[in-house]
Amino acid sequence: MKHPVKYHRRSKKQIRALLTIQEKSDLSLTAFCEIHKIHKNTFYNWRSKYGLQSDLTPQFIPVQLDKAETAPALFGEIEFPSRVVVRLYQQVDASWIKSLLP
Repeated sequence: MKHPVKYHRRSKKQIRALLTIQEKSDLSLTAFCEIHKIHKNTFYNWRSKYGLQSDLTPQFIPVQLDKAETAPALFGEIEFPSRVVVRLYQQVDASWIKSLLP
């Protein structure tokens, strides 16, 4: 007679670690789930509940504008792959823009 497999619950920290590992690995989702003995639906539920997107809080960089100008002229606009748009109203150093990249 076969004994049923006992599954243990994973903590939030363990789940987030697994999500990070899967994101950085070159394995397909199916292969990753087989290796770690996770059902694909469980993985999708974890990703929606504990996903890494929730850890990313929006960070705002204050822009100081001259109060004398009522409508400042747009100097440039950068759209990052994460669909974040940065509007520049003055020339900035390239190292500042690089500091915005992950």
